[in-house]
Amino acid sequence: MRTDNVRNRKEQLKKQEKKDFDSSKDEETSTSDEEESSGGNRSKIAGKENHNLVHHNNKNKINNQNSNNNINNNNIKENGIVDPSANNADNLKATDPPSAKYKKLAIRSVMGAFMIGFFTMVLSTDHFIVALFVIALQLLVFKEMIALRYIEAKEKKIPHFRTLNWFFLFTSFFFFYAKPILITLANYYPDIFQHFVRYHLWHSFSLYCIGFVLFILTLRKGVYRYQFSQLTWTLMILMMVVVQSNFLISNIYQGLIWFILPVSIIVCNDIFAYFNGFFLGKKFINRPLMKISPNKTWEGFIGATGWTLLFAYYFCGFLLKYDWIVCPKGNTGFMESLHCTRDPVFLEKEFIFPPEITSIAFKYLGITLLPFTYIPIQFHALVLALFGSLIAPFGGFFASGIKRAYKVKDFDTIFPGHGGVTDRTDCQFIMGLFIHVYYHTFIKTLEIDPTFIWQNIMMLSMEEKIVIYEKLKQSIEFTTGTITP
Repeated sequence: MRTDNVRNRKEQLKKQEKKDFDSSKDEETSTSDEEESSGGNRSKIAGKENHNLVHHNNKNKINNQNSNNNINNNNIKENGIVDPSANNADNLKATDPPSAKYKKLAIRSVMGAFMIGFFTMVLSTDHFIVALFVIALQLLVFKEMIALRYIEAKEKKIPHFRTLNWFFLFTSFFFFYAKPILITLANYYPDIFQHFVRYHLWHSFSLYCIGFVLFILTLRKGVYRYQFSQLTWTLMILMMVVVQSNFLISNIYQGLIWFILPVSIIVCNDIFAYFNGFFLGKKFINRPLMKISPNKTWEGFIGATGWTLLFAYYFCGFLLKYDWIVCPKGNTGFMESLHCTRDPVFLEKEFIFPPEITSIAFKYLGITLLPFTYIPIQFHALVLALFGSLIAPFGGFFASGIKRAYKVKDFDTIFPGHGGVTDRTDCQFIMGLFIHVYYHTFIKTLEIDPTFIWQNIMMLSMEEKIVIYEKLKQSIEFTTGTITP
């Protein structure tokens, strides 16, 4: 009886081993087929015992690695521990020598100085060139963001799907930026471009409909979810980059100061946050500022805020010396010098304390409060600096979250020590939108913009322009007293 049980047990073990071997062989064949389709080659393992041994060793190794990773992830999540070998702003590891830290600092500083110099050169040209520069940055950011989710194996099955993404970008550019260019061209070639000026909105909508229909036509079985997720990703990029940058370009034509000052505030805050974190990070507050971006420190955040406030106040005063920075573009030609009657926000004012406050201060504190002069824009600059230090960095945290989600250090490597264009402009887009809202809400004094009126006149037909001309001529002659109504 016992012998029969042993015999049955051996037969069951043999059947089980054969079953395990067949299943593992099927897995190996499936994996080998997938690798052959992608160009890879794998040598076959001969022999049942060798295969089982390798299979179980690999399985144990993977289980041990997963177990260790889970333990490390739990420690990081529960205790706020930052893995010293993880990617950070400088790509430093705990095993790197101290000299590597300063070498990367030098590379980052030199590249930063080069970028600031190039940016200054662009600003010294014309408003139109600066606007083209911003559009070029949008193209690079769009390219980096789209490439982040690119899966070649899936997109090979989708005809012209990558082209469709760029078509949506072109449609957005046409809607936001084409109209001023078409108006300018219509002044020289009215027979050709007058139609496009008048029906610009219709053409923009038509382009959108073409893109929408083409997307539906490119849907392919097996990749539906991937296609819709890519479309959602594309629309999100257009909203976060192109829409916000449209307001940024609008700021340029209101006066370069509304572009230079906020951009410089973000650059200043980024520089001082880096250097304060580099030399003082975690020496007073030993915990990261944000878990999603563990390389950011409280010392860098607080120190950068103070330095940015000082920078904004005095740098704004420096920019006021130049008319070509303060004056709006208006209808002046390309590269023409700008001169204008300055807005009151740029002019000195005298502040006189109310009599009640001066009497109380003198009676109880023995202090005489004297009048003082100030320039309103410098106090507005402090508000911009606070936003650039407290709110705009969350644009960087948003970008950090994207990089964590897709397990990349930087969006690109175009700038050594800095990453890609997206890494350097992640805070600028929301800052540009804030400037547009703040300017039109609290600063702008003119209710009617002559440039906007002129653009609308240029959209009219020749007969309508003649009617307006005659009415305007009569109004001017009546106002100057040359005729009687």
